[in-house]
Amino acid sequence: MTEVGYGSNQSRGATRSAIPLRRCSLSKVPERSLISLRTPVVSFSCGGWASLPVLVFLILDNLLEPIDHVCFAAVCKQWRSMSKLYNQATQRWRNKQLPPMLLIPNQDNDHRRVVYSISEGRVYSNIRLQVPFSRRCCGSSHGWLATVDTTEQGCPVVVLRNPFTKAKPIFLPPLDILIAKYETSYHEHYVRKVILSVDPTMNPENYVVVALCGRWPMLAFIKAGQNTWTYPSPNGNFGDVIFYKSNVYALEAMGDIESLDVFSSDSNPSQPPQLKPRTHFRPFEPYCFHAYLMESIKGDLLHILRFYALIDGRFNYGAGRRTTHFMIYKWVFDNEDEGSIGHNVEVKSIGDEALFVGDNHSISILASNFPGCQPNSIYYSDDYISNYPSLEGDEPYDMGIFNLEDGTITQHYSLHSNSQRAIWVVPPFNGLF
Repeated sequence: MTEVGYGSNQSRGATRSAIPLRRCSLSKVPERSLISLRTPVVSFSCGGWASLPVLVFLILDNLLEPIDHVCFAAVCKQWRSMSKLYNQATQRWRNKQLPPMLLIPNQDNDHRRVVYSISEGRVYSNIRLQVPFSRRCCGSSHGWLATVDTTEQGCPVVVLRNPFTKAKPIFLPPLDILIAKYETSYHEHYVRKVILSVDPTMNPENYVVVALCGRWPMLAFIKAGQNTWTYPSPNGNFGDVIFYKSNVYALEAMGDIESLDVFSSDSNPSQPPQLKPRTHFRPFEPYCFHAYLMESIKGDLLHILRFYALIDGRFNYGAGRRTTHFMIYKWVFDNEDEGSIGHNVEVKSIGDEALFVGDNHSISILASNFPGCQPNSIYYSDDYISNYPSLEGDEPYDMGIFNLEDGTITQHYSLHSNSQRAIWVVPPFNGLF
């Protein structure tokens, strides 16, 4: 069976892409669809491809990953037009939460980062991403990554970068947190998580950045164009944060949830906005210090508890900690207009959904939309941050897929030791609609 290689040396008239594209076999195309494609022989130039929309559509049908479509469209203007026409005609990705890819260090070169597809089990090593590879990524939201720099005074500075586009990095004002001199090498961990309300590229004047920062993380937020961060009150010791129904919901270490309307809050240091309690005190037994908040496909607020076990009964420079299982609860609202939460219900199954948790803005997708993605499962990366890194270490290794039905854990990708941590990231796909 003939293979059609796009972006190859056979494309004499095509503009060469900076992103090498994979070869797409027509062996998967139904025989009846190939009858009209065998003759006449056509040139593989951009013009030749553009004159064969049926052939292009057949090839795009067999590209499972959205990033493949992005790569295809990057070759030249004609191919981009065909990709856009395909997506408009098929509505293949419209209104679908796209699956995240795992941003990982290149196994052959830790100074580069590449992406790994969970549905294909494949590393895209030829995609060159604009990321400072020696830095820890403390957030992934709407296709953007967050890293941390420091000022001369020792205050952390959040930097937003989009590794998939040519968008300029966004350097946010310094956070009002002073890093101890003996912990300067650990400054990146003073910002636990960063999330965005929307993609700054699509909404450059109307986005909000929320950060959990400090040794015992407090919540801070900043709006586009502002020069200082806002710190609500009371504040401190948060473990996760999300945007949910036009509000920020923050999860305290003991399981309590508080909310904040960041969009209507004024930046006034003398009168900081107030966080509103939404749950009763310490709502879970047994105690779980690592948890996540997430919006399900149905719009429910999910509370995900992550449990660990120690090998040999102790932390051995981080090597003794392993995730054992997860528990999921759904919060039920007494009054959705006011945002008050009445009680939680344990969720034994999430059906066709697959959840992705870690340093990223937590994501839920329908597994059936993406071959190779396991339903009723939690995909997790290693995001454990110790308050005592010199004793417990900071190497990434605790990643996997937890199946809610049988409680088993399998691997999606294994990092080698002494490498940077992996993080889930969703490549932007807006340009092809």
